[in-house]
Amino acid sequence: MPYEQRSEDTGRLCFVIMPFGEKDDHGKLIDFDAVYRQIIKPAVDSLAQERIRIRCLRCDEVEKAGLIHERMINFILDAEVAVVDISTANPNVYYELGVRHALRDRVTVLIRREGTRNPFNIAGMNTIDYDDSDTEKIAQAQSLIRSFIRNGLLSSTRDSLVHAAVPGLEVSSRLGAFAASRIHRHAPANAPGREIRLITGNLRHVNLGSGSADDQIDIWVSSENINMQMARVFDASVSALIRYLGARRDDVGDIVEDTIADELRARMRGRQQVNPGMVVSTGSGALAESHHVRRIFHVASVYGVIGGGYHPIAQVEQCVTAALVQADRESARLEKAGEAPYRSILFPLLATGSGSASLVDNARKQLEAARNYLEARAAATRLERVCFLAPTKRHLSALQVALAELGIAEVDTAAVAGAAGQEGPAGQSDRASAADCGHAGAPVHAVADGGR
Repeated sequence: MPYEQRSEDTGRLCFVIMPFGEKDDHGKLIDFDAVYRQIIKPAVDSLAQERIRIRCLRCDEVEKAGLIHERMINFILDAEVAVVDISTANPNVYYELGVRHALRDRVTVLIRREGTRNPFNIAGMNTIDYDDSDTEKIAQAQSLIRSFIRNGLLSSTRDSLVHAAVPGLEVSSRLGAFAASRIHRHAPANAPGREIRLITGNLRHVNLGSGSADDQIDIWVSSENINMQMARVFDASVSALIRYLGARRDDVGDIVEDTIADELRARMRGRQQVNPGMVVSTGSGALAESHHVRRIFHVASVYGVIGGGYHPIAQVEQCVTAALVQADRESARLEKAGEAPYRSILFPLLATGSGSASLVDNARKQLEAARNYLEARAAATRLERVCFLAPTKRHLSALQVALAELGIAEVDTAAVAGAAGQEGPAGQSDRASAADCGHAGAPVHAVADGGR
């Protein structure tokens, strides 16, 4: 059935690279459409039973007009998982496999009809055999495909020869950034009433579209160097954006008063640096009025080397714990003064290095620190929501893989809304926009058997 992208589509994407229709393979006719329907798609769909939400897609299932080749490359890049059938040595398939290995370092699953041999360049790669004429072997292939995908998503191990041979290789993409904000809610098992949330999109949009106080985030965390110097406002960083949005500006947007940076400088009291992992708390400047942010926590997550740039501190997850402790400490003072405590905090993914593996590892450590704090202090903490910002699909993928690895389940918002009898503001913010789920600027039309 043709697939048409919809705003309500959720979960990860598995893009299938394979021949279409019936093809001759050394005198035997293979119906690749049947292979897709009977082996690949059921295997991918069955992952839902393990709370891995992933949808299967082949180019011929897309109903949109435009350039199929551009759209195909975008899907190859954007999909967290690719299943590649190398049977019949189809040149188009090999080309797309090469593109995939260049663009993505992990979760590319190779399959082949039983009896097919891998060519030299991919001879050492694990490949799943299938026999579409044998019911038992079909089930076996489905089970292996499911296992390969599950294990790949829960691991930061590379399966791309390109990325293995070129450590640190990173591919940036215009498709990486989210066009709209969306909330992914997860519940730590031993912290009732507490959530870890992933918030997609640009930081400047956070809190602006919230329909209720439950979605407002009280504290924003800014990653700083141990000298507590905020980034220049033109830098592409959370620190730079917080500095600019928190400053008092004139009618044309020029900074009149560098409010947050000035307060941070004053709180340093002439000190040149703080210990790694420390937190310095300041007001939120203009963000209090524009974004309803109550406090900015500056965490010392990187250190500078003259001529060598900035490097993450050891055990950067300590910044997460320190910020959560600071939030509860300040909440206690607020309550004594008769004011509302802090209920929520937003972290960027701190000290992210190059390459997906380091991103997943960092995400796992920081999410684990948040989970451990919420569970250890479930009865005492005033925090109800610990949020992590996912500005790009790469960040969201890393955070989701880490959450799955940690066994932190996603909240079934549909079930929550149904139990409540109606969908409230939180449900509204959980709904994806068309811009969020789509892939901007990449038209496509349904492809026929043509070049395959």
